[in-house]
Amino acid sequence: MENIKRIILTHLHIDHAQATNEVRKRTGARVYSHWIEAGYLAQNPPYPGPPTTQEVQEIPKKSGLSVEELSKKFGSMNLESIIVDNQVYDGDMIGSLKVIHTPGHTPGHISLYCSEERLLFGADVFYKNVFGADHMYISPAIVSIDPVTAVFSAQRLSKVKFDKLLMSHQDSPLVERANETIEQLVSKTIEQINAQNSA
Repeated sequence: MENIKRIILTHLHIDHAQATNEVRKRTGARVYSHWIEAGYLAQNPPYPGPPTTQEVQEIPKKSGLSVEELSKKFGSMNLESIIVDNQVYDGDMIGSLKVIHTPGHTPGHISLYCSEERLLFGADVFYKNVFGADHMYISPAIVSIDPVTAVFSAQRLSKVKFDKLLMSHQDSPLVERANETIEQLVSKTIEQINAQNSA
């Protein structure tokens, strides 16, 4: 813990941000987020997008887990207010990581790129084998405030030159043909959207 100097929040959802205040209290680390997300993290204004608190609580119930037991073990299912120390913009650098604004999942969602390692932290732009799916897909409407914009953000990331992709919700990191896989996923998703719109 003593080595933690920065906490970078890719977005405001509870599964990504809930421990922030506790980690900051223990380490003195500074908190970074996109400037759009900073207001929502401070709950000024309250975040209007999905998932709602009720939807968050339904996820463990579907797996047969008790919300009360989880709350007792891991803390509240409600996100507490977080004050961001450093608000960042698209293209900013945080150490060796380049900030890429990738809205859609949330308005101020960011991904992070390390050019030296050709490594992309995609956060919640992409999902792989979660929510009952057996494939990779772009952040869906059930958890995204603007799923169409999420597709444009995925398209933007497909143009970044990376070899390895780390996602938040995954069965394993994507370390082989990562760039090519994302390019194909984006192309296929756009084709499906165009087909739906012309039907």
